[in-house]
Amino acid sequence: MSVLVGWSCSPIPQVPGQHLARRRQGADSPAALFPSDFTASCARQQTHGAAALLDFAQRAAAFCSSRRSAALFFAWHESCEQLMDSHLPVHRGKPSMPTPFPVSVPFRPSPRFARSLPARRTLLALAVAQACAATAMAADPSADPAAADTAVIAAAAAPSDAANLVISVVTVTAQKREEKVTDVPLPITAIGGDAIRDRNIGSSADIERLVPNLSAQSSGGKASKPRWFLRGIGTNDPNANNEGPLGIYVDDVVVGLQGNQNFPIFDLERVEVLRGPQGTLWGKNNTGGAINFISARPTFDTDGYARIGFGNYGSRTVEAAFGGAVQEEVLAARASLYYERNDGWARNIVTGEDGPKLRDFAARFQVLAKPTRDLEALLILRLRQRDGGNPGSALVGATSVNGVTTPNPGGAITQGGGSYLPSYGTSPEPTSDYWAGDGYNKQDTNGASARVTWQFGGHTLTSITAFDNSSGDTWSGVGVPAGTTLDRSSARGSDSSRQRTQELRLSSSKDQPLSWILGAYYYNQDARVDSQGARFNNTEQYTQSSWDQKSISTALFGNARYAFTPQAAVTLGLRHTRERKSIEETTLTANDNAAGDRVVFNDANAWWLPGAVSGGAVVPVTALERSARWNKTTWDLTPEYRVDKDLLLYARVATGFRSGGFNQAIVNNAIRLTDPETITDYEVGAKSEWLRGRVTANLAAFYYDIKNLALNIQQVVPGTTITSTNGSSNGNIKGIELDVDALLTRELRVAASIGLLRSKYTEFAYSVGNVQLDASGNEFYRTPRRSFRLDAEYRLPLASGADVLFGSDWSYRSHIFHNATVQNDPIQETPGYWNGNARISYRSANEQLQLTAFVSNVTDQRNKVLSQIVNTRGVYPTSFAPPRQFGVQATFSF
Repeated sequence: MSVLVGWSCSPIPQVPGQHLARRRQGADSPAALFPSDFTASCARQQTHGAAALLDFAQRAAAFCSSRRSAALFFAWHESCEQLMDSHLPVHRGKPSMPTPFPVSVPFRPSPRFARSLPARRTLLALAVAQACAATAMAADPSADPAAADTAVIAAAAAPSDAANLVISVVTVTAQKREEKVTDVPLPITAIGGDAIRDRNIGSSADIERLVPNLSAQSSGGKASKPRWFLRGIGTNDPNANNEGPLGIYVDDVVVGLQGNQNFPIFDLERVEVLRGPQGTLWGKNNTGGAINFISARPTFDTDGYARIGFGNYGSRTVEAAFGGAVQEEVLAARASLYYERNDGWARNIVTGEDGPKLRDFAARFQVLAKPTRDLEALLILRLRQRDGGNPGSALVGATSVNGVTTPNPGGAITQGGGSYLPSYGTSPEPTSDYWAGDGYNKQDTNGASARVTWQFGGHTLTSITAFDNSSGDTWSGVGVPAGTTLDRSSARGSDSSRQRTQELRLSSSKDQPLSWILGAYYYNQDARVDSQGARFNNTEQYTQSSWDQKSISTALFGNARYAFTPQAAVTLGLRHTRERKSIEETTLTANDNAAGDRVVFNDANAWWLPGAVSGGAVVPVTALERSARWNKTTWDLTPEYRVDKDLLLYARVATGFRSGGFNQAIVNNAIRLTDPETITDYEVGAKSEWLRGRVTANLAAFYYDIKNLALNIQQVVPGTTITSTNGSSNGNIKGIELDVDALLTRELRVAASIGLLRSKYTEFAYSVGNVQLDASGNEFYRTPRRSFRLDAEYRLPLASGADVLFGSDWSYRSHIFHNATVQNDPIQETPGYWNGNARISYRSANEQLQLTAFVSNVTDQRNKVLSQIVNTRGVYPTSFAPPRQFGVQATFSF
């Protein structure tokens, strides 16, 4: 049980057996739990009326906070617990106040008020007022119940400044049941929806700002997949058919394809980031961890918000949500939407327009039904429509020897017998001019999920059924600077996917020595990609490829926790997964010759249509297929020991695996198969609270033992450059993480984290063509040795009751390699860098209006996201993080 004090929900100090002992002594009355003068004062103040009781309630709250009186909590914990269950938020009808007299004035705050500082700061005073009223009624039956009513309600409306300050205790579902984050023996970061919105975090990848050892860089911004890396576990693999080693979930439903994992986030309850393998409760493809984005659910109270924002580079955003009861106590609904538009920060010298452009729209509609007390159903419908334009890239002319890049003087690009000097030379930046033709990068996604929960006999049965579909189209037309001999190329493609998942869980109550979860899981995905490319000069070329992959996975899993004593417990998890995949691939690469008769474009304006290209090299595509099956058992063992209410120690041994798969490109007339990756995590950790809950500190140390790492290798094949999974390696990572969150004063909150990592590939054999090579001893790519995060917010109260909020978050990442095999090329690396964001907000006294000015990337840091190897056309492309952006926002809450 928790009591809201100050800014947050503070755990109750409990002494084993103390409450029961007091009951045996007949000590449940306030008279037996407080000093005699204190109790007498309670009775006297009640008889003097509501105003006196209000004053006494506030002083009593201060007494409880200063003494951390377990007795008060124990005596009245039923009242407080029922009060919070009734009002935070109100679930059904009018609340029933747990007092010995009728309450004539219903106290029914909105969710917004329930989350506000005044309400949180006074719930304890309200509970004390009830206690005093009960004592007074017993001492003086003639006392007026209406006065007691008035006092109780008044206590809820008048805060006590003496109330204690504590850090918020967030409830999470990381272990498939609701628990306080401080009670979960796992390294986990939980970020509230308000914190996400206040910090202007608009996409799934942006949460890297607030999580230690997490990165999610994307070479194409919000229109391309993020490269998720957590504690060094991630992938550079561009193969769209392969799952990544981090599980990305939305409302407990996995987002299977990496290309769909960069999405707008809005109207969220929270985000949970679980670090380390989650191979039992969460399943496959969680060797690095799991990230769950949890939407704000419908409630039976009408509430919502609307936000509009404007910024540089033509940025415009609109975000809104509205919900409430459809049928009181039975049916509620909530609708949310998000729209973003950005005109880009670099000039396209071919079209004269800025780019890369972005148009993004997403919406979600939820219906919550509670037909009975024990049965609940939540239906979620979602859709997204996105167009990322044709971003192009910054090309630099160069040569390469053994994978090491040497830029040409001035970055000169030599193609077609001529030479072109780009305006940025050898040092492009995010805002540098670029060239590209007309084009688009469109994606439409839609889905639905139904979550049904039935509670019976102390057990909970949960079913989550989900359907998700996506389709995309890309097109890039010819676009080169006028008067140059650069390659005149064009490309187009399409993709589609269909995903069906079903999870069924049966869980016991956790409030018993042995608690458990049993479950079954089903995953079915069918995905397809078709692509074509053309080069119209400098030796014409036509390419065509496709892949169609089907994946089916089933699993049975269980988790059991046994508490030997109130302090010591152990958790065991087990999961068995059966998986099968099959793929069909086609490929054709046709190159012209000097005679010009091997590739002939009959219609350059519609070159992708059947019959539009001919010649001796244009032959039927090569078609291959392959299938595979795997069975894997994963487990975890987690002993824990609670030293006292403020310190939890745990150790953990956990295993996980990433699905095997296929290379999406046919190489050497074969489809390459990769076996599943496996990981074993050895970890110890501590979760602690200090200074009466005003500081939390979490420490974790871990060692990863990884087998069969599937690593992508960049290499040249006839006529082009590809990245394929030609590498297989073992490896290990060891690290330490420290998170600290401190409420230094009522107005100032600071959070910081530090992550230290050391990584190494072992037994790393790979091939380029027919050449066998070894890269054992290299560091893991995209794995900084040091990372640091600092997040601070200061609240300046105004005399009017309004607030001015100052906030800033900063992160540091040390040097990283882009390439697993080539680690002596500065071009394919990113030096260490800082990235900072700042904001200032005005919040009205009723908290219904908030005006914000913000700056992202304060120092205009221009760090590289990716530089690839020099390709067969004598250039290497480079992508960057966005430049500095700034803007203003207005948020209206109701």
